[in-house]
Amino acid sequence: MPYAPQAAEPEQEPESETKLNQNRAEQCRKELDVLKVYNKASYDKYEVEYQAIASKTAKYMEVKDSLGADLNYMVMPAYQFQIREFCFRVKTRLSELVLRQAK
Repeated sequence: MPYAPQAAEPEQEPESETKLNQNRAEQCRKELDVLKVYNKASYDKYEVEYQAIASKTAKYMEVKDSLGADLNYMVMPAYQFQIREFCFRVKTRLSELVLRQAK
């Protein structure tokens, strides 16, 4: 049977991946909150950035369903990357502080 190309329409994010992203976001928020215990100045800096990212993401989520699939296909990874990169920096900073205290 010959391969019939299908329209280039992005697939919806699977439920398990959505749940995984939600769990990652929750873990990131917890780590940000713990950062406050170790270094209030770092927490304040990251909290401002977190609020900015959350605000931009919420704005996008409000209009996401009104955008075409092709546009969402391009935009969604940018938001996901921004959040992952932020969470990585929070985790790295928290690790530094926790390890420094352990010495």
